[in-house]
Amino acid sequence: MNLHQWLNALHIFTAIIWTGGILVMAVAAGWCARTAGSNGNAATALAADIRGWSRRVTTPAMAVMWLMGLAMVVAHGQFPHAWLIIKLLLVVLLSAVHGILSATLRRFAGDEGRSLSGLARNATPVIVVAVAAIILLAVFRPF
Repeated sequence: MNLHQWLNALHIFTAIIWTGGILVMAVAAGWCARTAGSNGNAATALAADIRGWSRRVTTPAMAVMWLMGLAMVVAHGQFPHAWLIIKLLLVVLLSAVHGILSATLRRFAGDEGRSLSGLARNATPVIVVAVAAIILLAVFRPF
């Protein structure tokens, strides 16, 4: 096995952890926003727990995934193909969603209001569609 295979394996492993983590963040943020009036203490506790998990697991997984992906691009030594550029743009979008969800959960954990921004409100379908597109681009490399 060569270095590229190890980088790719670690890239895929951390991408799975990261995308699972941001999906949990999206679902938890939606639940916290919906149950603010009836279950405020539970929503605050859930937001704090998910936020802690994100800081310990999801965010480091994102960082390692980015590092391994960039290392593979640099090691390849050629200008990335169109499919890879599109994939990178989708990963940037997912990174932004991660940041928005992190901020949303920070507000919920601090009991600073329970409203969701447009992207946070629609985070789950955005994540699912972006991850599906990334997988299709990486497997089929259409262009």
